[in-house]
Amino acid sequence: MELKQIYTPGLAHLSYVFSGKTSCIVVDPAREISQYIRIAKNMGKPIAAILETHLHADFVSGHRELARMTGARIYISQKAEADFAHHGLQDGEVLYIDSFSVRMLETPGHTPESSVFVVADLERGPVPTLVFTGDTLLVGDVGRPDLFPEREEELAASLYQSLRRIEELGDHVEVYPAHGAGSLCGKRLSPKLSSTIGTERLYNIPLNTHPQSKFIEKLLRDMPEVPSHFSRCSEINRRGPALSSELTRPKPYQPKDFADLLDRGCLAVDTRDVLPICAAHIPGAFGLSLKGNFGTSAGWSLPPDVPLLLVADSKENLEEAVKGLHAVGQDHVIGYLDGGMEAWVASGRKTARIECLAAEELYVRRNDPSLTLVDARLKGEFKRGHIFGAVHVTAPKVAGHYGEWKRSGALAFVCTLGTQSLLAATLLMRLDSNLKIYVMIGGIKAWEAMDYPLVK
Repeated sequence: MELKQIYTPGLAHLSYVFSGKTSCIVVDPAREISQYIRIAKNMGKPIAAILETHLHADFVSGHRELARMTGARIYISQKAEADFAHHGLQDGEVLYIDSFSVRMLETPGHTPESSVFVVADLERGPVPTLVFTGDTLLVGDVGRPDLFPEREEELAASLYQSLRRIEELGDHVEVYPAHGAGSLCGKRLSPKLSSTIGTERLYNIPLNTHPQSKFIEKLLRDMPEVPSHFSRCSEINRRGPALSSELTRPKPYQPKDFADLLDRGCLAVDTRDVLPICAAHIPGAFGLSLKGNFGTSAGWSLPPDVPLLLVADSKENLEEAVKGLHAVGQDHVIGYLDGGMEAWVASGRKTARIECLAAEELYVRRNDPSLTLVDARLKGEFKRGHIFGAVHVTAPKVAGHYGEWKRSGALAFVCTLGTQSLLAATLLMRLDSNLKIYVMIGGIKAWEAMDYPLVK
């Protein structure tokens, strides 16, 4: 067996290609499928099967397109009620593909249709050697069961029982999950990207929490925010995502035509770094720097099905942004600013700016009653340490607080490095360009570098 793990930055998503004597199998593919075709080619074998552990919520899967390109068959639990061509698996069903036996176990909890795939390499023997656990069992954690709010206790109870099924596997069995640290599919994922059943039995706190009632209570406490695009991506994956050939290819637009499209309702997405966007950006643009958690932030913040226009500072960054948007189901990327922001400035058109505060400046003004300090990170990050007096509102949710802030003297946003503060600032500026807004450049990292205190 040859196994390759693929990591998708910005989503902390993990997918896999493994090969036997004559063919390859892909597990939980990302939407960008060329990487799997390239890996299979390097392995010298065609892709024969695609395994989906569940209907992923944080990204759009490449299963349908990969099947079309390779002729591979898609396998997913029949409980997914998928609308695309597939083989619906029943609990305990065993697939014999190449030199492998692959047994699907239903493990509801993270989602109702979640499953795991237990793999034995029959060239070595019938005993399973690895398991693809999706988001049921993660390294150091388990998948969140609250994506269906009205069913969270029911799904948490199901997850407890599902973990007992996985525990039955031997300590030697290798664990390959669908996400690592940085994903919002769990609470405290480890930066390690694989493990073993034995290691998780020793160190995974949720796995070792008993009885079921205590497990449910502890698991559901302090869950991270649920981004708004999660349910949308899950449904896209159930229906079957659009193929690349069906998507609009972004076209270059000169500043005048770009501005006309904005006037007709398109949205500008500026993907540059924090300082350039703060210095000058197109009024009303979303500040979504590629240096941040671009895919998650874009899926969470941008309205679906509205045509998008990109501002980027290189062809490579433009391509990265398009892939990142497609990964979260933002398929209506119709164009980009030809010549970038320099062309817009040269055309003489209006620009907007955001004032910046360094950590040293904010420290001096920390007790200023006319300044409201807003921490735009996730609530788990905020609880681990924040600047005294800061209020917490996750960046994509700041628009909901406009009513209470519109009469504030000034607002200063802080996050880890500045990218979420930038997003928060531009979201509010879209509502009211007259607000006095600051972005703390360098974020909490710069604050700590100055040895300024944080509170919990």
